[in-house]
Amino acid sequence: MEAWPVFPKARLIVAALVATAGASPAMAASAQDVRCFLLSSVFAQNSQKEEGRKLARDTGLFYVGKLQGTNDAELQRMIGQQQKVNIAPADAAKEMQSCAQAVQGSLQRLQTLLPRPAPAQPRK
Repeated sequence: MEAWPVFPKARLIVAALVATAGASPAMAASAQDVRCFLLSSVFAQNSQKEEGRKLARDTGLFYVGKLQGTNDAELQRMIGQQQKVNIAPADAAKEMQSCAQAVQGSLQRLQTLLPRPAPAQPRK
């Protein structure tokens, strides 16, 4: 599993994504979002390295935000469908990496939309 760097600024952006993800119909939850959330939960609990557990927790937070606006019945249906799908351990790591890369892509996209800070003025 390849880790993406999480800086304090990135944590704020992830928090913004989580807070706003359920608000937009364009970001409606999908079966893949449920799958990524479930994978993140498993990896957050079972990864042997702290870095892997941290990446999985951060990734899971993103998907919590995406799932937040989904009604309970639909969410339960999607979770039930995803729990029936068996994932081979080798495939699980690849899928988790894909989920993390999707989060990283969203993070990078959001960072391009942020205003650039003004250059620091020299002290007199």
